[in-house]
Amino acid sequence: MGLCGPYPPHDRLSVMARFDPAQDIPTPRRRGCGGVFFCVMLVVGAGWGAALGVFVWVLEDAKTTIAALEDFRPKIGTKVYSADGELLGEFSNEEKRQLVRLSEMPLYLQKAFVATEDDKFFDHRGVRPDAIINALVYTIQHGRTRGGSTITQQVVRNVESLGVGQERKLQRKIREAIVALQVEREFTKDEILELYLNQIFLGISAWGVESASWQYFGKSCTDLTLGEAATLAGLTRAPNAQEPIHHFDNALARRNVVLGQMLENGFISRKEYDGAVAEDLAASIITPEERAARRASGKGVWTPNQFQAPYFVEEVRAFMLDRFPKEEVFEDGLEVHTTLDMRLQRAAEEVLLSALDEFDAKKLKYLQARDREKEFTPVSGALVCIDNREPYQGWVRALVGGRDFQKDKFNKATQALRQPGSSVKPFVWALAINSGMTASTVVIDEPFEQLDGAGNVWRPKNFTGDFRGPMPIRLALEKSVNIVSIKLAQQLGAPRVISLYRNCGITTPIDNTVGLTIALGTPVVRVIDQCVAYSVFANGGARYDYLMVPEVRDRDGLVRYRHEKDDTGARSGPEQVMDPRVAFIMTHLMEGVARFGSGARSRALDRPRAGKTGTTNESRNVWFCGFTPDYTCVVWLGYDDNRPLGKGVNYTGGRLACPIWTQFMIRAHEGLPKRHFVEPDGIVWYNIDRETGVQGGNYPEAYLAEGPPPPTEWYGDLYPDTDGELDANLLEDL
Repeated sequence: MGLCGPYPPHDRLSVMARFDPAQDIPTPRRRGCGGVFFCVMLVVGAGWGAALGVFVWVLEDAKTTIAALEDFRPKIGTKVYSADGELLGEFSNEEKRQLVRLSEMPLYLQKAFVATEDDKFFDHRGVRPDAIINALVYTIQHGRTRGGSTITQQVVRNVESLGVGQERKLQRKIREAIVALQVEREFTKDEILELYLNQIFLGISAWGVESASWQYFGKSCTDLTLGEAATLAGLTRAPNAQEPIHHFDNALARRNVVLGQMLENGFISRKEYDGAVAEDLAASIITPEERAARRASGKGVWTPNQFQAPYFVEEVRAFMLDRFPKEEVFEDGLEVHTTLDMRLQRAAEEVLLSALDEFDAKKLKYLQARDREKEFTPVSGALVCIDNREPYQGWVRALVGGRDFQKDKFNKATQALRQPGSSVKPFVWALAINSGMTASTVVIDEPFEQLDGAGNVWRPKNFTGDFRGPMPIRLALEKSVNIVSIKLAQQLGAPRVISLYRNCGITTPIDNTVGLTIALGTPVVRVIDQCVAYSVFANGGARYDYLMVPEVRDRDGLVRYRHEKDDTGARSGPEQVMDPRVAFIMTHLMEGVARFGSGARSRALDRPRAGKTGTTNESRNVWFCGFTPDYTCVVWLGYDDNRPLGKGVNYTGGRLACPIWTQFMIRAHEGLPKRHFVEPDGIVWYNIDRETGVQGGNYPEAYLAEGPPPPTEWYGDLYPDTDGELDANLLEDL
């Protein structure tokens, strides 16, 4: 037994001595995996609960997003229209968009976008798992990303107000997919596709198929060919890199790819495919040069923030921003209906700019002949035409404020302040007639002196530098005699002349310190105000303030603004600032100016007309202000730096401004019947000698009933130094 037997139980010391801790650790007792399973399930349950919570949150958020989508209105600019319905342009922000209904778009245009972006659009429910998987595989294989989003997902992603965003995050993609599913439940496929085609960016500055169609092809998307429609659809992946104006080869290649996709999906036939591929895309693209030519010819090409009649439209922009919030003007799709007549506007631009070019050519030739070419600078000009016809009195039908809006945005028709010169005289004469004088009233043209406030002697002169003695004020107006105008203002009172001038429509400040120089037109005025003031004569003494915007509507056609309408819808009445009889007599006097006097170069306008020239000192400003029963028009010429136009009779209102006025008015009246000025009650007529003003001649003159002309026998008393004869030679060029 000895060494091989068991240890004696009583030998504890020997047992402890033989114990090896490294070899004799007790084996732990085996247990089951229930605890691990419990932990795993706890984590999975918590994750599932969290995911469910996120899903419920995203779903609730999707409902909010759907509500936002129902209220969503794409940002579109404000369109400006002429009175004859022609689009003048659009005030827009960075997103240049025009909306068009899906029913108005060609079916092949819709199919082109569906073929290239989402060929299963009408089959899926908003999300395509297969497309997403294919996109992931493509990314792994090629190292480049490719979209797997449906058209519905793109709508959700691109509508900024929905708040889904475009960041490349899983959370955003999940939210996008859930929202897309919800959108498909709430909206029809046609509604989704219409929103998509009006919202998508298609290069340069075009958002939506309509603005892109105008941008690239110069026409509405409703008129696109199949090849052109495919070209637009090809822009979706890389708009600015594949647009056809600057990247034609890329655009052509993409067009053919889209056509191939349409053929593959059965959207078009082989014959349609071949025909579209054969289309000459280069011939379809509208170049910048062609765009300019179309605009000049009046066809019009839509370009955001590029306008026909730009000086006029800029005034409309200021008007809108004065009355509507900026965001509404540039994003809410208002429609501004203006007073502009594009036929008259084109005539005004052509006539005025042609005359300015002709003047510059002559001036340059003159300077070159004297080796002074460095002194040359282009001349400026402005033209405003206002309607006199019922019920459109005061409507601005044409407005040219300069030569080139892109180079000079300062509007000479509405912003420039220039001296009117002798064109102020009809208002002096009107006050004289209103005060009891007649066309036959005699005033002596003679040297005149007056001390100014500083004690200096003022000696005004006539344009010709000579004096003609006694003359009726009719003849003095025809000859534009300065001394007679000054004497009338002196007798009537300069403050009264100023008051009448302002009441007739002059808005620039004129104080009494101008004194008698008011009679020579020294205070500065605006061209458009001068046009309003002259229209008072044509409208029987009634002032109609100028109007450019009679109505503004929102995108739904509801009226947002209407100018001066009473409860019956009629325009409110004007302000009567002059006796109708006085206005008629002054019109008759100015008919004489247009026939015999400084405005005689208007005779080519073979219809009743009246007007007055204006030429300031050294010919720094030249004017012709005139009217017919139909229109009032004012033309101004001068240099921006106020230098003289030139010296002599060739640089007067009669020589420079009157022919422009006449050419424009001839074109403006094309197709209109000849009308005579309406005579009010209280006018009596006498046959007089037009040069002396006394009875007995063969010229019919208008008088107030209480103011007949002097009899023939007064002739010698009135003109003692003439022996009964006056110089009949009338000056045309004052």
